[in-house]
Amino acid sequence: MPRSNASQTRFYVISVITLVSSATVLAITLPPARASMIAAAKSQASELVGEAAGANAAEAAVDYQIASWLDPTNKAAYLGTARIQIAAGNPETAFKALDHAGQGSEASSLRIRTLIELGRTNEAADHAASLTAPEHTDADIILAAQAYALAGRPSDIPALTALVSTPQAAGRIARAQAGNVPLAGELYTSGLPESSRALLVKQPNSFERNLLLGRLYYDQHTTTSLSTATDYLSSAVKLNPSSAEAHQLLAAVYAERKMPSESATETILAKKITSGRP
Repeated sequence: MPRSNASQTRFYVISVITLVSSATVLAITLPPARASMIAAAKSQASELVGEAAGANAAEAAVDYQIASWLDPTNKAAYLGTARIQIAAGNPETAFKALDHAGQGSEASSLRIRTLIELGRTNEAADHAASLTAPEHTDADIILAAQAYALAGRPSDIPALTALVSTPQAAGRIARAQAGNVPLAGELYTSGLPESSRALLVKQPNSFERNLLLGRLYYDQHTTTSLSTATDYLSSAVKLNPSSAEAHQLLAAVYAERKMPSESATETILAKKITSGRP
C-alpha cells in the first residue's frame, strides 16, 4: 500500500471495501468472471503483505487487514496482524487473528506469546514444548523458558540451555529463572510488555523495578502513561541517584511532556554521571 497520511489511508480503505463489494456482486452476477477476480484479489493481497514488511506498524496493520479482506485464506496476513497486535498491547485481537493463521513454527510461537500476554501462563507452558523442535530459533527457546518460569515450572528450564546456539541466549535463559524482576526484563526484551508490567507491579519497590516500569509506560507515549512513567522514574532516581540511564530516560519523558526545564536538569545530571564530574 502506498505510504500516506491518515486521511489518505482512510480513503484507501474505503475505496478497497467498495472495490471488493463491487467485485463480489459482479462475480455473483457473472460467474465466468469469478475465477479471474479471485486471482486478482489474491495477487493484490500478496503484494500488500510484501509491502507491510517494510512499513511502520500503523501502515502495516492497515496493509495486513486489507490483505485479509481481499484474500481470507492468506495466512501471512493473519500472522502479520497477530505480530502487530501483540506489540501494540492488544493480545485479544492477536488471538482472534491466529484462529485463521494455520499451523507452523511462527504461528505456534505467536500463540504462546499471546497466551502469555493474556495472562494464561499455564496454557502457554503446556504448549511450550512445541517451541523446542529443531526448526525453532533461539528466541523460541527463550520464550519457552519464560513460559515455564511464569507458570512456576522452573524444573523444565535447565534443559533448554543446551538447545540454544549462543552464550547470549543462554544468559537470557538464566535471567528468566533469576527472579521476578529479571524475568520481567526478559519479557520486555522479548516484546511482551503487558506480562512484564503485570509481573512488576506485584514486586516490592526497588530501583530496577521502577526503572523498567518507567520504560514500559514511556513506551506507550500517551498523556496518562507519560505521567505514570514520570512517577516511577522519579522514584528510581531517588533510589539510585547515580544511574545515568534513569536520568536520561526521565529527561526523555519530561521532553515529551513539554517540560523543557525539568528535561534539561535531568540531561545535565546524566552527563555529569557519565563524565564522572561531580
